[in-house]
Amino acid sequence: MPASPSAPLPESSAPLVFDTANPVHARALERLGTEEVAWLGTIDRHGFPHAVPVWFLWEGGTIQVLIQPGSVKTRNIRRDPKVLVHFETDAEGEDVTVLQGIAELAEESSAEWMARLGEPYLAKYRAGLDRLGWSLDRMTDDYSTVLHVRPTKLIGW
Repeated sequence: MPASPSAPLPESSAPLVFDTANPVHARALERLGTEEVAWLGTIDRHGFPHAVPVWFLWEGGTIQVLIQPGSVKTRNIRRDPKVLVHFETDAEGEDVTVLQGIAELAEESSAEWMARLGEPYLAKYRAGLDRLGWSLDRMTDDYSTVLHVRPTKLIGW
C-alpha cells in the first residue's frame, strides 16, 4: 500500500547509487550494515518534523523497518512519503550520515517479511529482543507493518 503523498515527489527521487570508492558513501554503507539504531524522520500533519529511533535492516538497497500500523510515523508516511534516516554522530559531532528517501508501506506483513529476512534480523537484534523480554511473535504482532525506505540522497562528512 504505497503512501499517498500530499505534495509531489521531488524530481530527484531516483534511487541513490552508492559509490564505494567515495569514502563518505563507503562509510554510509558500513553504518547501514552495522548500526543498531537509526532515527526516522517523517513530516507530521502540520508540516513539522517527527523523529523517532528505529531498528532497521539494510537489504536490497532499502532501509527496512518494522512499524506499528497505527503509529504517528505510519500515518505521516501515508500522507507524505518523504523521510530522513540518520545516525548519531561521534562524540565530536562528526561522522555525519543523513539519508533522504522515499518511504513505502509494504504489502507483505512483518510475519511474511520475517520468514524471508528473519535470520539477519535476529542476528542483529536478538540481544535487544532478549533485553526487552520480547519474543519474535510479539515483535511481528506489535510491529506488523513493513516500511521500505529507498534512499535518494546522502548528506555526510
